[in-house]
Amino acid sequence: AITGALPQGEEQTVADPLEAPMAIATIVWLMGVAALAGYGVVSLIRLRRRLVGAVPLEKQVYLADHIDTPFVLGLVRAKIYLPSALPERERGYILLHERHHIRRLDHVVKLVAFLALCIHWFNPLVWIGAKASCEDCERACDARVLKDATTEERAVYGEMLLSFLCVPARRY
Repeated sequence: AITGALPQGEEQTVADPLEAPMAIATIVWLMGVAALAGYGVVSLIRLRRRLVGAVPLEKQVYLADHIDTPFVLGLVRAKIYLPSALPERERGYILLHERHHIRRLDHVVKLVAFLALCIHWFNPLVWIGAKASCEDCERACDARVLKDATTEERAVYGEMLLSFLCVPARRY
């Protein structure tokens, strides 16, 4: 008598027809989050392997043979990594640029942007916003380097930036 009085399951499906589609959408969203987060972890591991032979140049600055572009890595004690093939003439400007990234906490901003991408991977506006944020960080650091530069230094820095645009394989 009690078994016949209990709900058989059909009542819930009739009461909430969106339950199954929402469950499927949740699973798809979680798979996207896991895939993007996994991609980030694998990329970080691969990058760390390429930095194994990095040689200290000065405090918190390292030269590495197997990287193409300078960057900041780390959250608490951020380090600057420079390609070994970077010309000496450009090193000072690039170090100044990367140090501005650290002062502005751009490496933290990029991590937050990546976490937002992981959560909102399905939203193209978040992808556009993350890309625009990275471009703004670069422009702000370029502007800061040029702010205190002399006319001659501005010309050299501008030539360096133009050389990066003209040679697509070189991405310092």
